[in-house]
Amino acid sequence: MGAFFAKVWGITGMLIILDGMDWSKDDPMSKRQNIFSRMLAVAIATIGLSGPAAAQDAQAVFGRLKEIHRMVMDPSQTFSISATLAELDNLAPRIPRDATESLGELNYLRGFILYRAGRASESVPASLEALRIDAGTPFLTKAERARFTYNLASQAEDIGDWDIAIDNYRKAIDLFDGDPDFSDNQRLGTKERLAFCLHEVGKYAEAMAINEKVLQAGETLFGQDSEKLLVVITDLAQNAYKLNQPAVARRFLERRYSIATKHGSQNHIDASLFQLGVLAFERGDKSEAKAFMDQRLKLAKESGDLGRVHDAERDLQTLREKMGD
Repeated sequence: MGAFFAKVWGITGMLIILDGMDWSKDDPMSKRQNIFSRMLAVAIATIGLSGPAAAQDAQAVFGRLKEIHRMVMDPSQTFSISATLAELDNLAPRIPRDATESLGELNYLRGFILYRAGRASESVPASLEALRIDAGTPFLTKAERARFTYNLASQAEDIGDWDIAIDNYRKAIDLFDGDPDFSDNQRLGTKERLAFCLHEVGKYAEAMAINEKVLQAGETLFGQDSEKLLVVITDLAQNAYKLNQPAVARRFLERRYSIATKHGSQNHIDASLFQLGVLAFERGDKSEAKAFMDQRLKLAKESGDLGRVHDAERDLQTLREKMGD
């Protein structure tokens, strides 16, 4: 599409959500105390322990990591992100290099807490290391491994690290399949996100093949006219457009518009009419392109939503300028 028509096609996946937790904030004095504690821990670690004392300390560290693990996974618990991360930093120098499970727990906890804090770029490296260790020396439960893998993929998608996202969405799909703890909706949503990431790296045909299967399964699960199909139908229209299949893209957009109209989904209605107008304009049918844009403006005015009206008027005016009106 041209610069004007390079609109974002709305994509919202079906995500796996864990129970929320409260994060308290530390005051400046607490932060200084945390920094001092970390420095002290490193200093103590450099002195070193040996023999039975070292083994006992390593076991104590492992025990504390397990306690933190239980705490952060308990939805009824609240804790401070900064204080918990600081404690993990204090424990890290006391972990022997060959204490594989402790190192796995450390990285798992860092990855999980940073994920819950919305700090994806920091969470991803720790999460990758945790899963690398788990692959060789399993320490996570089956459910933890599946959710953590999905969360890693989701975060990688958020920061545009498509290779990591694609790799881990594939792994999550394998982990979800046949596991009764995960719903069909979650399985389909994960496949949808994989297809989205494949589309982003230019693998349009593979993305479309996955989305077609998701749509077929979604129709069986939710019904032919379910609004839950709107996202994957939008994705399929985008896949078809990139594969230079405008007639196929149009059919998907018309279906999207029909379903959105039945459910009163204004965003999907407006986007469908806009994108149908784009397709008409690109194949040289200016009259039909204007008709789609006019219909969008008409519906916007009927809704009384001034923002919606403004957007429709702006895009219609731009179309007129493109057509030389």
